[in-house]
Amino acid sequence: MQTTAAPGPGKVDLDAELAYWHGVHAGGRLGQHDFDHYRQLLRMGYAVYLAYPRASEEQLYKVLQDSYHRHTPALAIPWDEARWLVRRAWRHLDQSPRPH
Repeated sequence: MQTTAAPGPGKVDLDAELAYWHGVHAGGRLGQHDFDHYRQLLRMGYAVYLAYPRASEEQLYKVLQDSYHRHTPALAIPWDEARWLVRRAWRHLDQSPRPH
């Protein structure tokens, strides 16, 4: 199980988060790209979110956008879709109970 420190108490189980989004994708509610592309994007989004726990959402998006553009050749997901997905992933993290 891969965990990492998170804003606030507890840890984030990244494997569980990725499994959640894999299920959303398998259910046809995520998009048409291969899940490996979404996995790469989600990992990027989680890394930004966890690296800057006191940043505003606007600041997080700026860092995410910079990272996204550095990795664009490897990503098949357009920026608008990427931003939408990462925002949902951040909100899911905020609403998920965290193990202690």
